[in-house]
Amino acid sequence: MSTSPLLPWPPRAWTPLAVVFDCDGLLVDTESPWIELQDAYLASHGAALEPEVRRRITGRSMETVITTIAETVGRDAHAVAEDLLALHTEQAGAELIVMPGALETVRAAAAKVPVAIASNSPRAMLDEKLEALGLVGLIDASVAVEDVEHPKPAPDLYARGAELLGADPAQTLALDDSETGARSATAAGLRLIAVPSLPGQEPEAAVTLSSLEDPDLHAWIDAWETRR
Repeated sequence: MSTSPLLPWPPRAWTPLAVVFDCDGLLVDTESPWIELQDAYLASHGAALEPEVRRRITGRSMETVITTIAETVGRDAHAVAEDLLALHTEQAGAELIVMPGALETVRAAAAKVPVAIASNSPRAMLDEKLEALGLVGLIDASVAVEDVEHPKPAPDLYARGAELLGADPAQTLALDDSETGARSATAAGLRLIAVPSLPGQEPEAAVTLSSLEDPDLHAWIDAWETRR
């Protein structure tokens, strides 16, 4: 941790060549409703996830979450997937809850360097969120779970994000909210700032912020050299 160019915070000697953002839980509060939906489904079957299991699967791919829930309730994973998809579809019309400072941070970074979004979400869901957030014409690339061989916490998504931006991972900044995402970014060799949004999540990172509204973060981004 002590060797990270992000330290001391805010850094003066290091500027990223590119930035890769997570989406769910970092830019939009989709994690909380998704977890509430899962817990309601589990309760309807007289079950619940142990806190450590919940912590472990937070930020993971939908396939991993569904498999875990199916094992917990003793049902076929395909049947559970259909049930959860139907419940998720009922929520689909709800307006996205944007995390504080999220859009301002993406816009500020994108004005200086190439920016990508890397998410464990399926492509269709990710595209819908990016469209609703007005980020489609602003970011340079996006990576969905189908675009790589392995989802987070494997390094594939963040590695692909840096690759699409033409940047060395060691010169690329990642921002993520979950332990799963933090492991992915670190394994891919990106420099990580964690912004946890769910209780119980303690992602390992050189720098952890309580919000994307952090004034030091924005002052630092404003000081970056424009590389576009």
